[in-house]
Amino acid sequence: MGEHSLESPRQLFERLQARLDTERARLQQWQAVEADYQRKYSEELAPLEEKLHALRMKLVLCFDHAHKNMGLSKAEREFVAELVTEFSEELLLLASKGELPEGCDAGRLKTLYKKHAGSEYDADVAEDIEDAKAALIEALELDADEDVAAFTPTQLLSLIQDKYEDEEAEELLAQARLATRTSTPNAVAWQALQDAERERLSQAVQQTGEATPSDVADDQLPQANAALQAQLDEVLCQASFAEEGFKLRYDLDPFASFDPETVIEDLDADIVDIQEYIRELEHEMMQFQDQSLLKAWLKAMKREIEAINRREGRG
Repeated sequence: MGEHSLESPRQLFERLQARLDTERARLQQWQAVEADYQRKYSEELAPLEEKLHALRMKLVLCFDHAHKNMGLSKAEREFVAELVTEFSEELLLLASKGELPEGCDAGRLKTLYKKHAGSEYDADVAEDIEDAKAALIEALELDADEDVAAFTPTQLLSLIQDKYEDEEAEELLAQARLATRTSTPNAVAWQALQDAERERLSQAVQQTGEATPSDVADDQLPQANAALQAQLDEVLCQASFAEEGFKLRYDLDPFASFDPETVIEDLDADIVDIQEYIRELEHEMMQFQDQSLLKAWLKAMKREIEAINRREGRG
């Protein structure tokens, strides 16, 4: 029996009206926050991200140079190779969508990746994506011939949350992010989303009808409830478009949910975090010029990673 199956037509009417008011307010919040977010993103966060990517490129080259250092032990060189591979992967993910910052060379990154990982980057990514799709098909009990990449993040998120929770759900979400990885630039995907929304709106306008008055006679409730439901469905579609477009324009996790009330606060926190990370990297790069400091940093970093892995293992 459904959650609202015992509602009277009047109760349904009141619930739909309240929900419609809430969702309309949420849609208005998305529209109101856009200008401030776009300004702060373009003026503050985007330049910091570009600086961070440039630093990562320098670190890749720095670690590659350190790898040749005969003063490092075999274990230290192996760890340096892992770092080159990891930073190269992060930058090449940007390159796959045409978003690699100026001064970062995708061809050189792939060469260094192959040198330190012992395999081709493109082949590794293709294999990882196929493995992730296979894992999702099995875990979600989908048909073997279904194309997981054809599902939207919202659809995959719903399927995962219906069957799994906690750590299992997080592991599958990681697989879903990999399985749906695309080389389509965000700007192109955003244009496609806008085109689809315009097409949907051209058909929806004629179906939702006018606003329903708050005072409706009992004999008119079935018709009024149908109209309210249509209006609610339309507002939900517009709110979903607003949020999906927001995630595309600002390169955010497509599987995450965002609240228009807190996105500016979240952006401010991201700006602080990336500023701190940049300061740390700049300080560390200065130390790498001294072999003894480099060895100390490698040992400290390795211990930190091992501690994180131990904590995650106990979780």
